[in-house]
Order: sequence, then structure tokens, then C-alpha cells
Amino acid sequence: MGAALLLQTLAAPLGAALLSWRWPRLGSLWGALALWLVGCLVGGTYLLPVKAWQWLPLTLLVAAIAAPLANRWLALALFAGLGALIWWLGFATLIRGTPALWGALALALSWLGWTQVRGDSREGVGFALGFIWLALVIGIDGSLLIAQLAGALAALAGFRALLGAFAGVSVTPAALALALAFVQMLAWQYVEVPLLALLPVWLLPALEWRLRSRPLPVRWGALIALAALGTGLSLWFVWPEASLY
Repeated sequence: MGAALLLQTLAAPLGAALLSWRWPRLGSLWGALALWLVGCLVGGTYLLPVKAWQWLPLTLLVAAIAAPLANRWLALALFAGLGALIWWLGFATLIRGTPALWGALALALSWLGWTQVRGDSREGVGFALGFIWLALVIGIDGSLLIAQLAGALAALAGFRALLGAFAGVSVTPAALALALAFVQMLAWQYVEVPLLALLPVWLLPALEWRLRSRPLPVRWGALIALAALGTGLSLWFVWPEASLY
């Protein structure tokens, strides 16, 4: 059972990373297809999204559509417009009663805008570790499906980080910000994971950006230490009083 779950989570993101190595400009498109495939494997085949989690692959498709534009501000505007549309459609049943959901979208768009002005981080290890953090916390707090989707994003970001570090492939990790925020809102609204266990994940991409000029061992070592500490505290915060089994 465990091996099957691991294969479902890792196989498609690995394939997407290999395709990104061959066609790096289409990296977000391969990622969107991989995430859709994982969703079909763990939640049932679908074409048009109906449930909130089924909109998650489109957060990567937005990046694939906006990235080819030469004008970075036009690309950011397109990313924001399409991102807002997906946000509205994905959380349609909640958005009127929970306007705070828009705050997560604003945070993701602010992060992308910041990196447009100040430059992106190198490999996206912060996002990879952040999705691992979310996968563990969400899985413990009650949703294996959303945890697997977060795990698939972690695998995708991790494989692409390795390509960025050792194969010189441009991975533009800031484009993952929309997916990170979407997973957090899924966990908050549908799994009832407290925001206190979710929002600190943003410290990881922020730290990676802050250390972007440092040597790789320093950057990755600091990120792994912070991820281990943060994940441990979040798990302690949400750990069930009774056994899950």
C-alpha cells in the first residue's frame, strides 16, 4: 500500500521534471499535466474541475500561459487575472462567506511581483521543502488526498531544484507561489488545519531568496534546518489526541 501511494505521488512529477530538462520553457505545463494525472490517480479521473482540489493543476497552467510573454509586467498582469479567475472558480462555494481567502491569493501574487523586480531564487528548494511540510501536516490532520497532491508538488519542485542546481536548467520557482497558497487554503477550509500551522511555510521561500547569493551547502543546509523545525512544531500543533487507526 505504501509503495503504491509513493509511486502514485512521485512517478508523474519525475516524468514532468525529465520533460522540463528536455523542454525547460514548458516546465510549468509539464507540471500541470503531472499534477492532473496524480489527481486522477488518487481522486478519480476528471476532465472539467468540479471539486475545489481539482482546480489545483490549473495554478501551474497559469504560469505556463503567462511565462512566454516577453513583457514581464504584462506576464504578471495575465498571471494575476487568470489566478484570480481560478481562485474564484475553485473556492466558489466559500469565497463570499470567507473573504480572507483572497488574502492568500494576494500573498502569492505579491511574491511573484517581488521576484519580478528583485530576481527569483535559484532552485526552489524552499518551495519543495514547503510542500513536504504541508503534505505531512495535512496528512496527519486528516486528508490523504490533499496531502498526496502537496507531495506531488514537493516532488515536482524537488526534482526541478536538482535540475536547477546540477544541470543549469532555469526553474523560475516563484511561479509555484500560487499552487502553495491554493494548497494552504484547501487545507484551511476543507481539512480545518489551523492557519498557524500553514502560513509559516512561506518562511522557506523567503529564506531561500534571502540566501540566494550564498553557496549551495549554506542555502540548502539552512533551509533543511528551518523546514525540520517548522514541520516538527506544526505536527505537534495538529497531532491528533487519538490514534488515526
